[in-house]
Amino acid sequence: MRFIAVLAVLSLPAPAALGAQSAHVFALPYVGSAPETGVQVGATAFRVTQPADTTNRPSTAQVFASYTAKHQARAFIETDRWSRGNVWHAVAHLELARTPLFYYGFGDRAPASAEEAYTPRGTLGSLLVQRQLRGPLYLEGGYQFQDMRIASDSNGALRTDAVRGARGGRVGQLQGGALWDSRDDVFAPYRGSYVEATGSLSAAATGSDFAFRRLVVDARHFVPLGGRRILALQVAGELTGGDAPFDLVSLVGSSNYLRGYATGRFRDQDLLSAQAEYRAHLWRRIGCAAFAGAGTIAPRVGGLLASGARVLPSYGAGVRWQLFTSSRSAIRVDYARGTAGSSGLYLSLNEAF
Repeated sequence: MRFIAVLAVLSLPAPAALGAQSAHVFALPYVGSAPETGVQVGATAFRVTQPADTTNRPSTAQVFASYTAKHQARAFIETDRWSRGNVWHAVAHLELARTPLFYYGFGDRAPASAEEAYTPRGTLGSLLVQRQLRGPLYLEGGYQFQDMRIASDSNGALRTDAVRGARGGRVGQLQGGALWDSRDDVFAPYRGSYVEATGSLSAAATGSDFAFRRLVVDARHFVPLGGRRILALQVAGELTGGDAPFDLVSLVGSSNYLRGYATGRFRDQDLLSAQAEYRAHLWRRIGCAAFAGAGTIAPRVGGLLASGARVLPSYGAGVRWQLFTSSRSAIRVDYARGTAGSSGLYLSLNEAF
């Protein structure tokens, strides 16, 4: 289980506001520990810019860096920008990483005893652009690239080259899709829906060492219960075809869905998951949440709902601390449990979905 202790939060207005818009910045240093990293320290800075016209969605920028006792490091910069009238939306991300992960094999019954440690290191970058067609309907296109080298820290399957992508490589994915987004807020919606379908293609022509394709569908709905209480619902599916490397198939375990599992504890070509989360305001800037969900993985889409598919549960609770009184952006701390005693503690920005 990962443990992270927050040391301090510094929240302040930005040095200057552009025009009539308002901007706020916060800085968050932390210290933590995990079996694969040892002691880790890091910090993040986050800026939220809200236009004077509150119908325009806020833009954000984030810088993050961390370092561990085992000489592992991660740093990224990300910007999320909305144009006037929410006509255009762009998200750009650039990351340098040397972080440890675990591989257990493929399938929903991969044993914990098969655990292998490995360390990917390299560069990741992505750009996604969305264009409003009408109302909440958007079209989107983008490109994602990573150049990673993988060092296996165990004498297992990753050392034998029996696993596709075990030594790393270059992956370039051309992306396209559509989005219906009627949420009333991008950070913590009280009402509305979000339905996104994104397809990606990886081939030599896109700058990739691997040829594969993926389809990701993410559907969310938010139901106001009154008194700043919300029921949030999500169904997500991931389908992978072709020769995808082992670290780019569907993985169980993240801070967004199927919480409570180590990243990649289970993996396969396809995934289906659903979750519900109850969110409530408690006092001043403090809120809470309780959630439960489940998912399945399979080598083919037909196996996701087959009678023999293993259902992987996820449940937990968390607290929220609102960063600014003028924005719903918040720090999220969740504790989640999965199957066979697996668990996780997550420190993140904004809601899981």
